Amino acid sequence: MAQGSPALEKQALIQKNKTGPRAASLLGKGDKGVATTKQAKPKRRKFKHLGAILLLLIIIVVLLPLLVVHQITTTEQNKIYTSVDTIPARPVAMILGAGVTQDSTPGLMLTDRLEAGVKLYKVGKVQTLLMTGGEVEVTIMRRYAQQHGVPSSAIITDNSGLRTYDSCYRAGHDLNISDAIVVTQEYHLPRTLYLCNSLGVNAVGLKAGGDNYGQDSWNHFREFFAQIEAWTDVNVSQPRPKADK
Repeated sequence: MAQGSPALEKQALIQKNKTGPRAASLLGKGDKGVATTKQAKPKRRKFKHLGAILLLLIIIVVLLPLLVVHQITTTEQNKIYTSVDTIPARPVAMILGAGVTQDSTPGLMLTDRLEAGVKLYKVGKVQTLLMTGGEVEVTIMRRYAQQHGVPSSAIITDNSGLRTYDSCYRAGHDLNISDAIVVTQEYHLPRTLYLCNSLGVNAVGLKAGGDNYGQDSWNHFREFFAQIEAWTDVNVSQPRPKADK
């Protein structure tokens, strides 16, 4: 095989040196370009998944509370009565505590609840009144009922009903009450009925008093969050009342 002239070999070597690094450089740029393109796709997918997670969190935070409150309100609405005459008879009327005055008398809301409970007893709709709340409240409630014609033998008390949940829990679990009329204001009834019926007390509710207590907007605002807490207590945390721990 014939060999090329030294001049031709030298020219070929020079050409190789010129094109080799350039080709390598171009190849390197091409590799980097490909690598850059491949890295961009996972980033787009990552941001897309993050957006979906954020949307799900927004739905949970905003819609779930609304659904919970709607469920409690609509489910319990048909168990609420506004008249002593039309409400079905039950063995016990459960009267929930409320504010008292500095001179140890029931506040306006509590007075309305007590009057409704006393009337239930006097017309024979119930045989027993359960006073539930804090110790001071319960003492004042018992005294009021006795002063208005209810004998002490027809009154039972629970001074550990520090929350509505506690009152309903203790009525079913500690006092063995299976059927009751719950007596409280209208805004408070759906939550109270939901708790009682979820905790073993078959309850209907009697609306006590009117609707104007000077703080109705605040009561309804607070009740929205209280209903969410009630749903959580029943379905998630299931706490025992403090007095039972």
